[in-house]
Amino acid sequence: MKLKSELSKTQTELAVKGLQGIAHPIRFMIMFALSKEEMSVGDLVDLLGTSQSAASQHLSKMKNNGILESRKKSNQVFYSLKDPKYKELISILVRLYKK
Repeated sequence: MKLKSELSKTQTELAVKGLQGIAHPIRFMIMFALSKEEMSVGDLVDLLGTSQSAASQHLSKMKNNGILESRKKSNQVFYSLKDPKYKELISILVRLYKK
């Protein structure tokens, strides 16, 4: 029996890239925080209790994986989720594991 995926090869690759992009506790928490509101790097560092260097590495990976987008305002960088599907994904994961 041959298994037929409901997703195209490109869609499957995007899904895997998205999951890899959040497969770390800090990245998961970043995604959770950004599902609520746009935040600056400094705000995320304070929230996560991590170094700016570590937060920046995770933010960069998430941006490269197509999860986040950023904008600059003077000397600050603000991050937000690139696509509403990531807000839905984090909501589903929280609901599943909160039980």
